Amino acid sequence: MEALNNTLFLWINASDPSATALLLGRVLANGLIYLFPLYLALSWLRADAAGREALLQGTISAMIAMLLSWAISKAWFHPRPFVVGLGHQYMPHAPTASFPSNHLSFAWSICAGLALHPVRRTAAWILALIALPIAWARIYMGVHFPLDMAGALLTGLVAAAISLPLRGTLIPSLRRCIEPIYRRVFAWPIRQGWAHA
Repeated sequence: MEALNNTLFLWINASDPSATALLLGRVLANGLIYLFPLYLALSWLRADAAGREALLQGTISAMIAMLLSWAISKAWFHPRPFVVGLGHQYMPHAPTASFPSNHLSFAWSICAGLALHPVRRTAAWILALIALPIAWARIYMGVHFPLDMAGALLTGLVAAAISLPLRGTLIPSLRRCIEPIYRRVFAWPIRQGWAHA
């Protein structure tokens, strides 16, 4: 498995990239991830109760995924490619554990959490596709192995599965607690019709 991981990494990792390719790699590797929390925040402004509960499910799934990712990295430390001298590194990164990818664990756990709710299933698939170039770019730039991304997908799915029992209990209660605060903070945009109450 490790040999396959190394082979796939060397196949994807850039060997003699142009300045444009490196710029694109950096944007995809570090920039696209911000679309996920931005989607959650902006969608809340226009969502109904069911939609907001889906957004909370995605958020809780992401929190669980980050905890799982941390625990996995502590239980089994797998070095990054540049630490073992494999391939080329084009983006600065601390020599922290490689497996699983935190970026993709975060992204795919949000997608998996959203997919538990029919009202956000299409958005979940779109966001999952957006995560693919992030995965590619982080390998291309030399900071992750391909199996780190497979591990991130599994981490995201497990995180969403752990959050599933909360769908009918904690999540509706959490929405009802948050909404009065949201309505006070966003009273003016709500009055203007820019956000839903």
